[in-house]
Amino acid sequence: MSWSRAIEVLLLALLAALATWFAGWWAVPLLTAVWQVARPTVPSWLAGAAGSVGWLGLLLMLPPAPLARLTARLSGIFHLPPGGALILCLGFVFLLGWSAARVVRPLRSQ
Repeated sequence: MSWSRAIEVLLLALLAALATWFAGWWAVPLLTAVWQVARPTVPSWLAGAAGSVGWLGLLLMLPPAPLARLTARLSGIFHLPPGGALILCLGFVFLLGWSAARVVRPLRSQ
């Protein structure tokens, strides 16, 4: 991956974090779909990766002790190992971003 592509993904991650903060989780698929239409040569999986990096940044802004308690409780509810809830959360946003980018792919050929 080139430096310009990495910077582009980090910029999309920042936009995904800001969009989630101000508009909610549904802003990630909308943002990644618009990004895929605007940047048709970029692979769709990078949109999902950028969403995951953005949400990881939001999670890292939380205080560690309450986040650890919440993660432990959610991991217990879902019968996951400790920390599994965080993986589930980041996987969810990856799938949101990737699927939205894949859905709008046919639009880029028009």
